[in-house]
Parts: sequence; structure tokens; C-alpha cells
Amino acid sequence: MTSQHLSNVMGVNEVAAILNVSPGHVKNLCAEGKIVAKKIGKTWVIDRSRLRGVRRG
Repeated sequence: MTSQHLSNVMGVNEVAAILNVSPGHVKNLCAEGKIVAKKIGKTWVIDRSRLRGVRRG
């Protein structure tokens, strides 16, 4: 994975700050498929470009 790929992904805390919701809520949205994300181990990884259209809290 290149640094360009890494700049396109975000973690739960960063997404929570952008959406103005709790990290737990972001995890729930990921688990429900409302945010397109990939779980790697215990960590959710979210593609920045897939966040468009997700409602902010």
C-alpha cells in the first residue's frame, strides 16, 4: 500500500469529528453498512471518497 492510498483512508475518530458524532456511532454505522468501510482486525478503515452523502450529526 502506498502513501497515496493511506491518505485516502480515515479512522473512526477522524470520521466522528467530521460528522460531529461519537466514535461509537461511527462504528455502528460501519457495522450496519451505512458507511462503506473495511474492518481490519478491530479497526475500521473508511475510504474518504465514500463519505460523501453520509449525514452529519
